[in-house]
Amino acid sequence: MRVKLCFVLVCGALVAPLAAHHELRAEFNQHKPVSLRGIVTRFEWNNPHAFLYVDVQDAGGETANWAVEWASPLELRKAGWTREALKVGDSVTVEGWLARDGSKLASGRIVALANGKRLSDPPETEASPARAQSKPTPRWPDGHPRLGVVPGEQGYWASPSAASLVDTSAGNIRMDKNGLLANLDDAGKVAPFQPWAKGLYEYRQRTLLKDDPMLGCLPPGGPRMFQVAHGMQFLEQPERRRIFVMPGGGNRNWRLIQLDGRALPHSDDVTPTYFGYSSGHWDGDTLVVESDAFVERFWFSNGGLPHTEALRLIEKFSRPDFNTLKYEVLIDDPGTYTRPWSSAWTLRWVAGQEIQEYFCQDNSKDEPHMVGPAGR
Repeated sequence: MRVKLCFVLVCGALVAPLAAHHELRAEFNQHKPVSLRGIVTRFEWNNPHAFLYVDVQDAGGETANWAVEWASPLELRKAGWTREALKVGDSVTVEGWLARDGSKLASGRIVALANGKRLSDPPETEASPARAQSKPTPRWPDGHPRLGVVPGEQGYWASPSAASLVDTSAGNIRMDKNGLLANLDDAGKVAPFQPWAKGLYEYRQRTLLKDDPMLGCLPPGGPRMFQVAHGMQFLEQPERRRIFVMPGGGNRNWRLIQLDGRALPHSDDVTPTYFGYSSGHWDGDTLVVESDAFVERFWFSNGGLPHTEALRLIEKFSRPDFNTLKYEVLIDDPGTYTRPWSSAWTLRWVAGQEIQEYFCQDNSKDEPHMVGPAGR
């Protein structure tokens, strides 16, 4: 997923704004591969996505500068890249997909250097984290399970077992990691939609999620924060009777769950927010959280499921063993769905690592600049 960032002048011609943080298929055409052979003019190792610029000579001898977009440095490091992986003057061959707008912009898949070294874009499907050592569920002195890190250790939650909210009665529905359906005919199975909501969901799917508010760096509100890339973590403060939920892919956004027994505020008395207002309590080994007062501006799930300000959630968090977080949610939004419905998935514990933050922010291309062969 990517956000429009800037205008780039290429050999005197204006190229469409470069994109960052987007659903790849909305910006690039997987059915139009491109092979670019040329000389590196610049390599930008920036969030939210790295960019490689290559001077490419066509059959007529004319040189044009191409921009090749890659994943974020956070993801590229996992695929073996470094900031020094590509240098100005390197001779490279890049395989990728053409931009749908016809500009000299491509999404990189593989880059091969003259010395034979090859670097690849990270795979669409993230590798599951190494399984942590089997241990009992960690607990606080009062007996409640610890949802976060045990003192003296490191770790966080990642690799959700489901890509999007799907009604538990729907069966297996194929979709990619961003919630894009493999078969649009399955849309009606995802949730018990009101007719307008089903139409909106299908539109978002048909347009390849191009209007996703996260493209504008808005927060992943609601259950979505437990399905976005880069994991999440709980910061528990039992002495203050509260828990903070911190997503790794959310520009340091955080959600607060109060555990002091307070009632939820009446929605007419508060300003709706992206994360709503949450009040929780322990029911045995399960944390039960009720939330309401959500704004409508965000997508509360991958894939573009709609909601209204009538949305209410009842979530359940449990840690049946050291390595597993179980998440269950009941969705009640009579303005959008014909009945309350539920969904559930698990996350895996990534042991021995700190959560790495992914920032949705501008590259260094927020002002026009020349990238033609005459002077970079």
